[in-house]
Amino acid sequence: MTGPLRNRCMGLVALLCVLALAALASWLNVRATPKAQHHPVDDYPELFVESAVCPRRGSVLASGRRSEELARLRSDRYAYDPRDGVRAVHHYLQAESCYRDEGNEHGAHRVRRAKAALTARVNTDYAAARLNLLNALEQERWSAAFSEIRRLLRLTDHIGRDEYVEWLRKNIGRVAARASVES
Repeated sequence: MTGPLRNRCMGLVALLCVLALAALASWLNVRATPKAQHHPVDDYPELFVESAVCPRRGSVLASGRRSEELARLRSDRYAYDPRDGVRAVHHYLQAESCYRDEGNEHGAHRVRRAKAALTARVNTDYAAARLNLLNALEQERWSAAFSEIRRLLRLTDHIGRDEYVEWLRKNIGRVAARASVES
């Protein structure tokens, strides 16, 4: 090979090496970042699936009233701790079961209305938190993503092993590290 032809080949090989290294670096960076496509977006758990039975401590009516009062107290605290909203719905389910067992249709209907309203509110907040998390991850707003993961973990605290919850637990550390660098 002559000098100019050899220089062109070397330049072409160098360019290909640089492009390959850039592609590899880009691929490694995408794998280390918890983007939206790396988790089960549509495979999130439902918050309220199980039914509850009346906790029989004393009379059935007294248990229903106690569960309803606990539900009201927890629902008032929902704005401060998302777990309290989930617990409140569970207490409403218990109260409804007690009132039905007692034959108190008025009490069961009252509790059912309160439970439906709180369930709608918690499920709406749950959907908003999932959407906010996806947007924050796609836009690399790590502080916002960290806040949403924490909120989602609180809402799903009562759920055992689930793929979505495990994904949240696995990625909170990475997002927290990026959020601390961001601020």
